[in-house]
Amino acid sequence: MVLDILMGGDMKNFLLSFFTIILTTMSCISISPAKGEIHHPTTRDGWKLTLEHFSDKDAQQKFKRKYPVILCHGLMANRTYYTINGESSFALQLAKAGYDVWVLDLRGREEAGPPSWFFGEKKYDYSIDDYIKYDVDAAIQYVLEKTKSDKVNWVGHSMGGMIAYARIGSYQESRIANLVTVGSPFSFELSTTSLRLWHKVGSCTTSVLPTVPMGSLAKFNSYMCVDLTPKPGLVEILLYPENTDKEVIKASQRYMITNIAKPEALQLKTALELGEFYSIDGKINYTENLKNIQIPTLMVLGRRDHLGFGYTIRLVYEKIQTKDKQLLIVERAQGASEDYGHGDLFMGKNAPKDVMEPIIQWMNERNKL
Repeated sequence: MVLDILMGGDMKNFLLSFFTIILTTMSCISISPAKGEIHHPTTRDGWKLTLEHFSDKDAQQKFKRKYPVILCHGLMANRTYYTINGESSFALQLAKAGYDVWVLDLRGREEAGPPSWFFGEKKYDYSIDDYIKYDVDAAIQYVLEKTKSDKVNWVGHSMGGMIAYARIGSYQESRIANLVTVGSPFSFELSTTSLRLWHKVGSCTTSVLPTVPMGSLAKFNSYMCVDLTPKPGLVEILLYPENTDKEVIKASQRYMITNIAKPEALQLKTALELGEFYSIDGKINYTENLKNIQIPTLMVLGRRDHLGFGYTIRLVYEKIQTKDKQLLIVERAQGASEDYGHGDLFMGKNAPKDVMEPIIQWMNERNKL
């Protein structure tokens, strides 16, 4: 009635249509990540991290698992990777299996305060070394204090597994009892089109900006409700689209993708050039120190993974010296519903059965009281 009085019918209909389109665009994602209890530990060099806590007291009493578990995301991602599928997400699947679950955001992620591009106390000036030296240490120490445990299980996807390799192999980390890495390479003797593309993107972007703004671009794209990225593009590199619900892909663009700091992009660029992963000052050969890993280790890879592909994962598997190690290839030939890519190893349509279930079974065998 008010609109009819203030303006003609044509103008009213135009405005109603306009706002309907805007609201439809803004609400086109129906998926929301699972939510836990938020904690913000601080690293020794002053960065706030985020740990999201999930636990099921009844399941813990029933199953009595030995150690809590920390889940760590990869490069260009945040902790939402482990919660984006709601009830089907890995964080909740682990909690239902009786684990005390802590999902980690490394430094620079939004919840604990995003860095500034050019000004401010915290900027995009951190490297992967900082994750290894400070963030892993702070996360483990905080979880041990809260759970009164003496060790943790560590599950890392992509870079989340790489920083655990480095922490254990080069820093003699003794507080990790069992290690699970998913799509985590650490030798780059062979390359792929996707890895070469990462090399070019990192080189071009960091020559003019302090960050590779993948998170900003992905979030913008998610609000369009039409995929504006070129084909093949970011999505095809990060996962196998046919194995992932479109709503999950869109939600991951809005909630999960983050910007990459210039030093970490350059450190990865150097690794691709040298074939091995070094500290940013070149003094530590993290890949060489894989031989120092002596704890139980499960390595998971997807048949279609363009980033942590089979040959590179196999190289890491051969270098690790522990007697208790296992390589799991998620593919149809091994009984999975699909040949998996990179991100769909936890976000895929049938990931709870194809990926999460065998990981939990492996962990259960090593977490008996």
